[in-house]
Amino acid sequence: MSISDRNFFEGKDFGNSPFKALIPKYYPLAYQKYISEETKLLKQKLAWTNNILEAGVGIGRLISEIAPLVKNFVGIDNATLMLNEANSIAKEYTNVKIIHGNIEELNELFPRKYFDYSLCVWNTLGNVDDEIVVLKSLWNVTKGSIFITTYLKGTIEQRENRYQTMGIEITSIDKDNEIFYSKSGLRSKSYSLQDIKQLALAAWLKIVESQTIHNVMLWVELKSLEKN
Repeated sequence: MSISDRNFFEGKDFGNSPFKALIPKYYPLAYQKYISEETKLLKQKLAWTNNILEAGVGIGRLISEIAPLVKNFVGIDNATLMLNEANSIAKEYTNVKIIHGNIEELNELFPRKYFDYSLCVWNTLGNVDDEIVVLKSLWNVTKGSIFITTYLKGTIEQRENRYQTMGIEITSIDKDNEIFYSKSGLRSKSYSLQDIKQLALAAWLKIVESQTIHNVMLWVELKSLEKN
């Protein structure tokens, strides 16, 4: 994640409401429904497993949903503002650990194939400098599936509405590539299923399941191309 993207996640675009842009009750309805459906899917997939990683834990939205269902939940992020909030939630759980670090360098923090499953959701992948580096990083530390959600290509109007609703000032939009740029320097991308397939293959991964969620987000389950 670039310095300018970190500026966004340190609250540079959030004004006097530092977490409004990250709290689902303030989202347009389609994105509220996406959050609800994503949470339901993750709980179904992750229940009663041992080690779970959330790459880009943010303010810890999923901690209270996932931590009670798993043995160990680890969240990683590199934005201090986000981590402070995540830690305030994590202290309620003995099986949660929050780490300051870069999701591009997971192999420096954890043993190979340490986690049963990894999550990289709410378009975290769309905010990084190099998606393949991040996917390879996740592949290195994950035994089972990697769950990704991103903005779906073809939803520029919905995304514009979301940012307006959140009070985030968008300074420009690359409409050909569907990339949004905010005042603080955030670069937010979106993807088609074919885009994710190509990125996954470059990171030694394959798609085993996918779906669109309420016509605004793309859900993908990835697994290693290596034979078990």
